[in-house]
Amino acid sequence: MSIKRLAWVILFAAWGLLGFSGVARAQDKVLYIPLDERPVNLDYVVATAASVLNLVTPPDFMLPDYKTPAPVDRLWDWALKNARGTTGMVLATDTLIYGGLLPSRNHELPREELLTRVENFKKLKALNPRLKILAFATLMRTPATNTAVEEPAYYGTYGAAIYRLTALEDKKENGGLSAQEATELAGLMATIPPEYLRDWLERRAKNLEVTSRLLDLTREGVIDYLVLGRDDASAPSQSHREYRYLLRQVENLTEDRFISFPGADEGGLVLLTRLANLLAGEKPGVYVEFAPGPGAATVPAYEDTTVGASLAAHIAAVGGRMVSDPQKADLVLMVNTPPDGVTREAASPDNSAAVRPAAAAWANKIAAYIAGGRPVALADIAFANGGDNSLLAALEQAGLLARLQAYAGLNTASNAIGYALCQGLLARRMQPEDRHAILAVRLLDDWGYQANVRGQVDREIIRPYGVNKNDPGAYADRIFTAIREGMVRFARTHLGSFNINSLEISFPWKRAFNIGVKIR
Repeated sequence: MSIKRLAWVILFAAWGLLGFSGVARAQDKVLYIPLDERPVNLDYVVATAASVLNLVTPPDFMLPDYKTPAPVDRLWDWALKNARGTTGMVLATDTLIYGGLLPSRNHELPREELLTRVENFKKLKALNPRLKILAFATLMRTPATNTAVEEPAYYGTYGAAIYRLTALEDKKENGGLSAQEATELAGLMATIPPEYLRDWLERRAKNLEVTSRLLDLTREGVIDYLVLGRDDASAPSQSHREYRYLLRQVENLTEDRFISFPGADEGGLVLLTRLANLLAGEKPGVYVEFAPGPGAATVPAYEDTTVGASLAAHIAAVGGRMVSDPQKADLVLMVNTPPDGVTREAASPDNSAAVRPAAAAWANKIAAYIAGGRPVALADIAFANGGDNSLLAALEQAGLLARLQAYAGLNTASNAIGYALCQGLLARRMQPEDRHAILAVRLLDDWGYQANVRGQVDREIIRPYGVNKNDPGAYADRIFTAIREGMVRFARTHLGSFNINSLEISFPWKRAFNIGVKIR
């Protein structure tokens, strides 16, 4: 069975039906090719955008499957055949050039073949000069740990050393090294097998050249708008080093042609939201308010810039504008930043469900905006990889969860910002039942699973039995059963007001790190 199709369905016999009605569609056909097949890039995006756009996606067999790349030539043929009858395309360049996000980090493709694929964007434009091509690319990430789950096999042994070596090289170019750091750099060069470092750097060099060529096509008007996502690009690192290089090439590209922000998985939804605003002739206003503490000055885990800078880039990318008066805003975006500016993991003991006074006060502020008739979306980034239990408990007690326009607390800060912003803006054009369903899915995934059930399964099964959470082997059924049961309990306990009838849980890439959620 394909990993992407592995799923279990849980039925709640006594609960009402909740689903997606898919009304209020635009007449213009929009083609979407995602970064990969995970729900965060496909199912969640389609469920959101299909409520307001006439969205078309490739057949499943044309998409990546974990580390197995998409059949790129067939995918291009499909896109080219659809070019003439399409108003706009939102395209993941990693999928159309490497076969997907993970293949972009592991491929053995020659430089010439990659650059030939890049030129296919010209063919799309030649077939339909009026076609709006909105594309998103990713800057290859630099994980700081020994992990081969998404990287080449040798990164499982030498990943931390490669990360540290390139961080020192970045620092060396951007201010210099101390004598101790110079000695450390020399030691790392002697430790890492040269063939591994060469393989990693050569692949990055090819990917960087591809990105540079995409920037050229944007400058030439072939690509109408390009987003560059910086996934796991904390400074200093090789990713940060390469971004500094690319910045020298974009000086003449204005914000209405190119933008970059931390994150990757929100890229498709961001550009579909931009296209929806473009087709509607709208430039929505967003009022932003941060939780007490460093707020906009916070530099989240896994990212290389402040929340304020990332937020401004996301708003520009969706075709929106920041406003200073909440009464004149199309969306009030509440950003729950950590009070001390330090991003901890949502599955950690620090993420208590006890309602802190500060959380209660923040919930009261959200309540005041909603009572005043303001549409409120919550970007919950106080913790990485999941929601803030204290704040969500406060909102639950106040009966406010179902009254939010949108909520997101997934993965990195930028992922959550992008999702909360886009789903909040698009909710204005949705039927109430669609908005409710999308909101419930985010609460189940980001709050229920990431902040609670995942940690419980980790404490009760994965750690005691020494299970590899990325390859659970014989423990897979036991882990997935515990996840299903935990999600049922959470939904019944905390989301009764959403009247969920059935809950479907999938396990993309057979990993305990993240799940897929569908409700019916």
